[in-house]
Amino acid sequence: MQTSPYTKSALFIEEQLSIINKNGEQVPFTLNDIQRQFVDDATGKDIILKGRQMGFSSFILGAFTKDFIFKENSLSVVIADIADNAQDLLARVKHYIKAFEEKNNTKVPFKYNSKYELQNGANNARYIIGTAENTEFGRSKTITNLHMSEAAFYKYFKKLQAGADTALTPNGRFVIETTANGFNEFKTFWDESVNGETEF
Repeated sequence: MQTSPYTKSALFIEEQLSIINKNGEQVPFTLNDIQRQFVDDATGKDIILKGRQMGFSSFILGAFTKDFIFKENSLSVVIADIADNAQDLLARVKHYIKAFEEKNNTKVPFKYNSKYELQNGANNARYIIGTAENTEFGRSKTITNLHMSEAAFYKYFKKLQAGADTALTPNGRFVIETTANGFNEFKTFWDESVNGETEF
């Protein structure tokens, strides 16, 4: 049986990170049953059609944070549907890094720290959040981890997916997650994936 590409990430998350719960309290990041099911089932090219508030984005952001802290020259890319959501996603990543620092009494040395990009000065890893409004986003990069968030709401889903897919490293992780949004390019891609017609 193939080992999940997220097994070590799940251990890291539960041992090292905290999360802000629905009551606004900072608590240890303990995976819920749905997140654990994803870890068990993940292949590295995964597509998730989800309900709201299930915790997939929180888990994926945390998994990529592990590589940002430890994996030299890695590039983690998240594509959000709109700019406001992009900034919120990176704010969560910054919270995870702060939680790791507090837990381990250490500092992650930022070479670059903006509202859309982080760069780790110790290992040259980068974490970039972009938006689906830029259809060329991710095209010219070599990507270690890729997350398309709320992908059914992208105006040009297929173009972004195809361009980003070609930039992924051979062992890179690519996850597409979204709530449903009617009939569109994502719905077609979902149906093709369910029928075994894509790699996802």
